Amino acid sequence: MKLKIKSGALQFTVFIAVLIALLLAGLVLYAYTFIYMKEQSKGAIENIQIADIGMQSLLEQKELNTDTLTIDFIKKENQTIKTHLSQWGVFQKGITITQFRKKKFTKTAIIGSLITADKSPTLFLQETHNALTVVGSTKIQGIAYLPTQGVNSGYIAGNSYYGTQLIYGRIEKSTSELPKPEKAFLDAVNFYLKEYKIDRQEDYINLNSTVKITNSFKEKTKGFYSQNAITLENKIISGNIIIKSETAIKVRKTALLNDLILIAPIIEIEDETIGSFQAIASKKITLGKKCNLSYPSALLLFQDNKNSVTDNSNYNALSENQIFIGEGSILKGCVTYIQTKETSDFLTQVVLEKDSKIKGQVYCNGNFEIKGTVSGSVYTKQFVANQAGSIFMNHVYNATIENETVPAIYGGIILEQQPKTVLKWLY
Repeated sequence: MKLKIKSGALQFTVFIAVLIALLLAGLVLYAYTFIYMKEQSKGAIENIQIADIGMQSLLEQKELNTDTLTIDFIKKENQTIKTHLSQWGVFQKGITITQFRKKKFTKTAIIGSLITADKSPTLFLQETHNALTVVGSTKIQGIAYLPTQGVNSGYIAGNSYYGTQLIYGRIEKSTSELPKPEKAFLDAVNFYLKEYKIDRQEDYINLNSTVKITNSFKEKTKGFYSQNAITLENKIISGNIIIKSETAIKVRKTALLNDLILIAPIIEIEDETIGSFQAIASKKITLGKKCNLSYPSALLLFQDNKNSVTDNSNYNALSENQIFIGEGSILKGCVTYIQTKETSDFLTQVVLEKDSKIKGQVYCNGNFEIKGTVSGSVYTKQFVANQAGSIFMNHVYNATIENETVPAIYGGIILEQQPKTVLKWLY
């Protein structure tokens, strides 16, 4: 009987020892796991925080890079950060990738020039030795850069100027040239229009395959290319996608487009279309009535006329080079007209119809006819008003240019020597 008790006591002692060993091992494993998970969690959080360092470096970076670069920062074991800056339509696309051990975090954004509402020019009118003339219910508010001749009140079709001040803000002297877009921007636009094609079959998207097409900005750019005209309708297309036609693109209101780029000589956007995208053309862009394009959308007409001979007798060919924004439409972003050789004529390159609004930036090194409202910033060579069967140069008639109903900080096309900002975080 005593032997049984001792044997049972020994078994019980061994059981207790094993149990204690398991508990201790469990505590050690728990402590190790807790420390590891804490370090992993801290590393993941730092990944997100350090990604901001990478994005800030991209905002300060002057040159685009085709490869992903590793940048220097406060060194930490097992943690790296890489960045990539490329052109994305009229804007730039920044990508920053941080990694801690096997955990990665990718941050992508659309980048543009920094515009500060109360400090940047609300109006920059190129020096052409022709005064600005305001007529009717026109209102220009903010910092205005004007030719040496300044601003006058005028008279059109029985209407004089009805404001109490000619400019509601500070007046500065403009220069003989508009601030220039970055060379990389111009090179990229030229490439898009003349050379861009999709080389690999795996980078193609099938526009007829499904109703909804999406491609993340963390993946390689995909797209669709055709020699023929393209009509986009009854589709939801979004993301890192470029659609190009060598003829024309028509966007119907049944198409919902977000963040992609359209490229064609002629781009026509149907009445009541909504979305957020970039349209890059070489001949004409038409935005119909009551459209609503969200920030940061962009319309860009690039006329490469530097080496071409202009036939001023062919009015239809000349008038085709135009961005037209229909009545009641709202565009949040940029409207840009660029010609490589500035011509002196009375034609209109950008038309903003009445009751329409641009919230953002207009850049036109040609003639701009404004009948609606620009909330933000206007850079233009000249204004033009087609009224009562006559053409009035550098006249603004019944229009508004102001800087009060835009965010304190927003972005535009990339200009030389201008700081940059994030326009939109991508997915």
